[in-house]
Amino acid sequence: MSHEILLREFNLGSEDKAFVLVGVLRTEGPTAIKAGNKAIILSDSTVEGWIGGHCTEDEIVRKALECLKDGVTRYLNLTTCQGGRMDVYLEPYLPKRRLVIFGHVPIVEALLRIAKTLNFNVIIVDKYASKDKFPEADIVDTAIPKDSSSASFFGKSVDNTFAVVATMGDFDAQHAHTLCEIGLPYIGIVAGKKRASEIVSFLKSKNIGEQQISKVRSPAGIYIRAVTAEEIALSIMAEIVESARLRTTTELQTMYPSQSMKLKEDMSYSNTDSKAEIAAEPKSDQTIYIDPVCGMTVDSSTLFHSKSPEGTTVYFCCEECNLAFEMNPQKYVLAS
Repeated sequence: MSHEILLREFNLGSEDKAFVLVGVLRTEGPTAIKAGNKAIILSDSTVEGWIGGHCTEDEIVRKALECLKDGVTRYLNLTTCQGGRMDVYLEPYLPKRRLVIFGHVPIVEALLRIAKTLNFNVIIVDKYASKDKFPEADIVDTAIPKDSSSASFFGKSVDNTFAVVATMGDFDAQHAHTLCEIGLPYIGIVAGKKRASEIVSFLKSKNIGEQQISKVRSPAGIYIRAVTAEEIALSIMAEIVESARLRTTTELQTMYPSQSMKLKEDMSYSNTDSKAEIAAEPKSDQTIYIDPVCGMTVDSSTLFHSKSPEGTTVYFCCEECNLAFEMNPQKYVLAS
């Protein structure tokens, strides 16, 4: 039986499935199980192997499920129905948490470094990203998913997958919509309060339910007065760990109601109301312009620019603003 359990451990691990290994360390007196016996308990309470009768099995399964919630190994001393005693250890195996980050700006690099330290599998998704720029990432994908069916890198299960959108206004609402449809337990949006409110309105217009919208966090991260990209990344990863440790969204909102996206009005990083500031500090030799669509500052090194009807060059913070201008340049020329 031991070699069968070992093989089963290997197979479950290769499939990245959660389980608890049960081992009997010692028995004393009359017991139906002996030292050295092993079993596996799955997340649905299925028991594979022999861990005794109902007098001990129910308690072992209950404690095993607790192991899967907090990831902590447990040692039990149980009394059997026959009056014997047994010492049992429960060792949980939890699949690696997965973090999917949209964007290529400095905060993405900081998130990647911290997430890898916390043993996350990290996927970077951005059309300008490359493995050379993000060598620590497990996957770098330049194909932006247009809908939930095209987001192949999420896999079959999303319960242990978290996402952060750090595209600084570049189709961030569309990314949030796709992630909500996938049903992730946490979706962090790096944005200011005004943009966060616009994203909520967009999601509602797409008939995303309140329960799923409540899983969106913007401004992303717990409030620690973060200023730099590294500090903001730290606050976001702290919020993700907190979310992962709490069993349900309901529990999260009960403990910290202000963390709801709609209620985070009092939470704002000093630099999240400006997309340009988070993206990168302007180079000293670059001229600073105002994006006519969103009003953000941007320097002349930006990839996004167009010609106005008068023939002057207009600069934008992101592709979305660039496209909005090109569709109706006169509207923004008049507005300015």
